[in-house]
Amino acid sequence: MAEQLSVTTKVIVAVIVIVVVTRWITRKRYKLPPGPRSLPLLGNILDFKGASVVDKFDEWTKTYGPVVTCYLGPKRLIIVNDFDVMYEVFTRKGSDFSTKLSTYSIELVTDGFKSIFGAPYGDMLNYQRKITSRAIRQYLTGDQLEQRVYETLQPIIENMKQESAAFNPHRYLSLAGVDTSRHTLDWLFLVLVAYPDVQKKMQEEIDRVVGDAVPGKEHRSKLVYNEAVLMETMRLYYVAPFAVPRVVQRDTTVGGYEIPAKSLLLTNNLTMMRDPKFWPEPFEFRPERFISSNEDGTEIKLASYRHEGWAPFQIGHRNCIGESLAKLELVYVITGLLQKLTFSFARMEDGETPCFDYGTSGFATMTPKPYYVKVTSRS
Repeated sequence: MAEQLSVTTKVIVAVIVIVVVTRWITRKRYKLPPGPRSLPLLGNILDFKGASVVDKFDEWTKTYGPVVTCYLGPKRLIIVNDFDVMYEVFTRKGSDFSTKLSTYSIELVTDGFKSIFGAPYGDMLNYQRKITSRAIRQYLTGDQLEQRVYETLQPIIENMKQESAAFNPHRYLSLAGVDTSRHTLDWLFLVLVAYPDVQKKMQEEIDRVVGDAVPGKEHRSKLVYNEAVLMETMRLYYVAPFAVPRVVQRDTTVGGYEIPAKSLLLTNNLTMMRDPKFWPEPFEFRPERFISSNEDGTEIKLASYRHEGWAPFQIGHRNCIGESLAKLELVYVITGLLQKLTFSFARMEDGETPCFDYGTSGFATMTPKPYYVKVTSRS
């Protein structure tokens, strides 16, 4: 019996080996993007031992270029590290890459992939986006947002004035709507205390444009420097290093390479926002990148709302539909705070200076290390 079982087992193993080898030999060959050598079943998982995802992807970008192939276990992942390639992916070939990765957690959060965030690309998603976009535009035509931000800020400003000791501003960041906005404000507070000259220039513009009024839509076009500071903060200290992976819907091409259907595709947003091709001296904080003026200096304005290489809200069929709302809310929040308060860095140890190292560096969001500030009332 044991001998018979052994023979049967050998036959089964032989058949499996033949099937696997046959499929490997006869499988379609693709001209994939370059990437690190991977292990069977494990893929490149071991490459992340002792290194963050951000650092490892940055290393691969420098080694292999704008498009990289790696494997998470047996699953193929295409990493896009270049803005021009991302434009090709999400604009010229958007339908090939417009379905997001479906996971059990996303299914729970989106009620079975029914929300805009998790729904597969198709007519229903386009209808949902159309209705939502219309609702946001209608909401922004009135003064509901500016009034809500103003009413939310008043008790926060008063509480900050009562802070007799240094405090971590993170605990006040519930004033912003979603995680990415809160994390952006976390970085923005750090920028304010690290660059007092920048903060002073923002306040001078606020005093000149807004005065003691409630910050509103009528002021935004003239708050050029304030919005430029916000955009530069979102560029250099981008809180969402990677977009939600997309599932490739059909065999297609990206950056001159062949991409098989059912591969996953991920955009490396942080690397793009620091690409010297678009951003000279990319690690310098320089709001003036986003400001232009006439030759005689009579008109100063944002250089371009859609600056090439600046895409924190993504582009294409599934860009962030709340972009206009999020940006306007952040402008109102920071204007309202700097209208009444001045922030300074609080040294908790001798010689301590503002640190822009990442405190948490996960796959979804990146936040600064804890820091402390003091406030001074401007009134």
